[in-house]
Amino acid sequence: MKALLLVLALAPAALAGGSPASPKCVPQSVPKAKKTVLAFPDGKTIDIDIVDTPAARETGLMCVTRMPRAYGMLFAFPQDMYLSFWMKNTLVPLDILWIGPDKRITEIHEKLRASTVDTPDEKIATAGGRGQFVLELASGEASRRKLKVGDLLKFEAAIPDK
Repeated sequence: MKALLLVLALAPAALAGGSPASPKCVPQSVPKAKKTVLAFPDGKTIDIDIVDTPAARETGLMCVTRMPRAYGMLFAFPQDMYLSFWMKNTLVPLDILWIGPDKRITEIHEKLRASTVDTPDEKIATAGGRGQFVLELASGEASRRKLKVGDLLKFEAAIPDK
């Protein structure tokens, strides 16, 4: 019976001469994101969204199709810890910075490749580092802004409970 249902579900696409449509990646809104400004060591600033709930952190920049140079997403965590990020459904390449509780950069991963809904899991970029905050920037921004481990960033972000 399950096989028959699968055949019936695929039949319209087969009859139309195509294959079943790939799932679409639809950008998710981040309703709980707080907006603020982050200052780099040279004094230049960008607008950032702060995501500090488990659901908002999980969604992050998934399905976003464009990443402006003057924008970032800051992930806030309850404590300083090892954090691993997986680029599933992240349609734009990114630079990712891990930031300690003292707001100093502890790790930088540059030019992480984008993925799509069709990218096999084993080919999706991952990166990790230690910090209480993680900042995602457009690919190439860390280098363009001459950021390095130990640099102090300035921003206001509450520490979440979970």
